[in-house]
Amino acid sequence: MPLDPSRRSFLAALLATGGLHPRLAFAADPVDPLAGYKLKWTADVKWGTVVDFAKVPGDTADEKLANAVAVAAVKGGGVVLFPAGTFRFAKRVELPDGVVLRGADPGPVASATNEKYSPPTVFEFPKYDAKLGGDGGDVRKAFLGVTADPKASHVGVLNVSFNRAHVHFPDAGPDAKFAAGTNRFVVGCVFRNAAVADPAVPNAKLGQKAWQRFTARHHAAVDVKSAENLLVANNRLPKSGDDNFTMDGYVLTSKGKAASLDGVVFDTDNRPGLYVNHYGIGGPGGQGPDGTPETHPHGFRKGVVIRDNHVFHTGRMAIGFCGDGVVCKDNVTRMLPDVWRPTATGTAATFGSSTNDNRAIEMRGWRWEVTGNDYEVYRNWASDRAYHINDGEGLMHEDHVNSTVLDSVLANNRGNAYLSVFKTAGIDGLVVEGNEVRFSNVKGGSAGGGVCVFVDADRTKDRFPCKRVTIAKNTVSGGGIRLAGDPSEKNVVKGNRHAGAGKVKLQLRASADVADNDGFEVEKGK
Repeated sequence: MPLDPSRRSFLAALLATGGLHPRLAFAADPVDPLAGYKLKWTADVKWGTVVDFAKVPGDTADEKLANAVAVAAVKGGGVVLFPAGTFRFAKRVELPDGVVLRGADPGPVASATNEKYSPPTVFEFPKYDAKLGGDGGDVRKAFLGVTADPKASHVGVLNVSFNRAHVHFPDAGPDAKFAAGTNRFVVGCVFRNAAVADPAVPNAKLGQKAWQRFTARHHAAVDVKSAENLLVANNRLPKSGDDNFTMDGYVLTSKGKAASLDGVVFDTDNRPGLYVNHYGIGGPGGQGPDGTPETHPHGFRKGVVIRDNHVFHTGRMAIGFCGDGVVCKDNVTRMLPDVWRPTATGTAATFGSSTNDNRAIEMRGWRWEVTGNDYEVYRNWASDRAYHINDGEGLMHEDHVNSTVLDSVLANNRGNAYLSVFKTAGIDGLVVEGNEVRFSNVKGGSAGGGVCVFVDADRTKDRFPCKRVTIAKNTVSGGGIRLAGDPSEKNVVKGNRHAGAGKVKLQLRASADVADNDGFEVEKGK
């Protein structure tokens, strides 16, 4: 929330006279609560400057928070500390430089991967008043959350349970070369009903009714960007759906013609979970050019850590990131199987070629380490309920607004859909080791075309280098392994095991040292 001149003068006067000191702004124990993550920059947050929300004047939670944030801003940054309790806000919250929101410490369960994790500080924002008739209700009064000034550094949220809110720390946009503050974090939070309404729905040109609403496809519950150093950890996105509502007579197009469907749900869990420096870099799939630090410097930012989160979703991507050296580890993603998805866009009915981008983790950039993640992802039913639409992917680095692969790691992950380094236009350094990948055909199944571990440097029509790839000690079930690229050198495929009945294919379209693989039939080709 911007600090207007009148508020700044008012607070400056109070500070000058001692009216807010030491009762409201005081030095507390300066211990860094994020020190356990062993990131040097977290110690630079002004943990020792604390504004006690409970003692700040104001008639509403919005007024109290505005005053508290302003006090912290005047002091050059600090922590607004909330006690346990429920705080109801009617306005969007914006953090200026150096200001952190901190709730009471959770307990006794401290891990967000535990279903009993529940921070005692609750922020509740307005519920959308869905009116299935007339103008449908004002979306501007709902779908709010916490944001930050694009240039703000040392900002974050710690140990808050959000209902009907998201966290969005933006950059300054393409005209400003995606400039952003540094040292940002979202840690220990819970997000329920965190969807946003798509501004493109209703579309009057399609004849959609004024009350129609659809979940914004690319608006994550947590969407945060930073020029350097970004921690998203120990957050929980549980199954919510409390604010879902069903629309009959929903107008859309079906194979180019106007149609009307009953039972279309505004689904608050059909949204991306965590977008962490999530950028499109390079050209569209199969076309290039591929992103590099020279062409897309914002896509190769450093210091990104995503760990220990639990993300539930009914559709879209659980976790998406971009950067250089991103660490994405020990996250759990879960997806509801058997979901009917009559539209993935809000304007057109789904068919076999449609996609809702259901994906566990999407990797973009170089030198990422994706380790120890546990994921489940499924395909959604198409509008006619006869077959599934084209989605249901596991961990994926694909040749679509992306870079090549350089010195990256996929290790010790477990899931029910393929690991896919897909048509990347070049691989130079990749370790795929110790993963457990199974195909499940129960309640929706998984995509993959019979391959559990898919490592392909080629595009559809052209071949690209595949170098220094190790695929080792993986356990697969229901699908095989593929390695492709040319020229190829220093590749290894060793010690992998097929846990299912019979044999599956080890498809080699690249040279490799192959040994000690159990349950595979080697298939060589060009």
